[in-house]
Amino acid sequence: MAEVIATAPSLRGSEPGEDEAISEPRLLRHCFGTQPRNDGCVMSSSLPGSLLRSDEPFRRKTVKFSTLGCRLNQYETQAIREQFLRGGYEETGDAQDADVFVLNTCSVTSESDRQSRYLIRRFHRSKPEGKVVVTGCYAERNREEIEAIPGVTLTVLNREKSELYDLFERHGRDPSCLRRAEPAPRRRFAPLQISHFEGRSRAYVKVQDGCNHACSFCKVVLARGPSRSRPVEKVVEEARRLVDDGYLEVVLTGIQLGAYGYDLRKRQMLVDLLGLLPQIPGLERIRLSSIEPTDVTDELISSMASNPKVCPHLHIPLQSGADQVLERMNRRYRRSAYTDLIHQLRGSINNFVLTTDVMIGFPGETSEDFEQTVEVLEETEPYKLHIFPFSPREGTRAARFQNTVASDEVRGRRHLAYQLEKKLRRRVQERFLGHTVDVLAEETRRGQGWTTGRSRHYLKVRFSVPGAQPGLCYPVRMTQIEGDELLGYAVADSVFQSDT
Repeated sequence: MAEVIATAPSLRGSEPGEDEAISEPRLLRHCFGTQPRNDGCVMSSSLPGSLLRSDEPFRRKTVKFSTLGCRLNQYETQAIREQFLRGGYEETGDAQDADVFVLNTCSVTSESDRQSRYLIRRFHRSKPEGKVVVTGCYAERNREEIEAIPGVTLTVLNREKSELYDLFERHGRDPSCLRRAEPAPRRRFAPLQISHFEGRSRAYVKVQDGCNHACSFCKVVLARGPSRSRPVEKVVEEARRLVDDGYLEVVLTGIQLGAYGYDLRKRQMLVDLLGLLPQIPGLERIRLSSIEPTDVTDELISSMASNPKVCPHLHIPLQSGADQVLERMNRRYRRSAYTDLIHQLRGSINNFVLTTDVMIGFPGETSEDFEQTVEVLEETEPYKLHIFPFSPREGTRAARFQNTVASDEVRGRRHLAYQLEKKLRRRVQERFLGHTVDVLAEETRRGQGWTTGRSRHYLKVRFSVPGAQPGLCYPVRMTQIEGDELLGYAVADSVFQSDT
């Protein structure tokens, strides 16, 4: 079972993945032998998987995965997982059973860096002889720091993730071999691909990487580089492959999703993808992950409004409702532009639901600035807030800013923001009471008689239906609210019969 560890929400791109049912890891039924190279490292004779001599008892090699951070990281971990499974490995959720530990790191805050170091040391203590492979944004910017941690076998850059397994085979098997890989060109789109999404009821599809913005607080752009887009035909091909594997919903994800297509030789934009994907038989939902306010165009709004398969939900980061704070953040919009955009979305898309990010305690943020953020949230009524304190990141301009906000003041503002979130969530939930919505089942608790899932609008719903199966969609009548969940009951066994 793979770990997905929540960190602070992404400041630039994909928000963290939601809690979903985790299924048992898939097992491959074949493994392949290896042969020694002349330099003492191990290389494959076919698809490599076992280092055992032919006279030793057979034991398939095992690997454990942990992922911190955003949806993009989760997608990339799945692609790496499939590399290892094709190589004959078996996935395990137990560190003591793992021969290899692959950690896909996040570096959006100092806390996510600390979590990465903790996980590396925890695995090394539990399995000193195990191999540790570290990749992700923390490894991208702090490679030497990570390599100094006892037990680390190999660090791999983000743009080398498509070759991670091969790099491990060449460099990671023997401590005398080179510990790090040579970097690929920074502007290359790493050709990762998946055919399944372990433990998820909906599948993420990476369509874009990198960012062309330069927010003063953001380290992710330093780790991911400039925007690169995946060719349209590769996106459609992967979505079709995932639908064939049984997925009804795909989530298009990237760091700056709205920049998709600008760098392609044949200019094909996000709206073009939204025109092609609904033609895939069996694909019933297309969801967009986090997108910048300045990237939500009139054409995109029109495409969402006219296509019933595109979910009426967007995650649009606010960060702050105060213009002077937005300017110091180097955000490319101001308060009025953000509120006007949300009103336009609500006026164009039936039952549109917003989720957003809010940063608390950016240097120089006054109590009046925070109150302006509260006012914008009251006006735009997001269903969910990702609330996080400012964290100075080395290499960013904001790390040098003065006028830091006192920690007790940050805690107080965070508490007020969490209280506001509860109130705003309930407002959104109340609008759906008495309506029937289609819910994609994610987790079934048969002993309790409940199934939980998400509606097209991203609402978290708990409902009762006999024999519910994760991954299927059920029409559910909303009857009451309990905390962060809407409660209801399935009105039929068939799907896609909502009245919203």
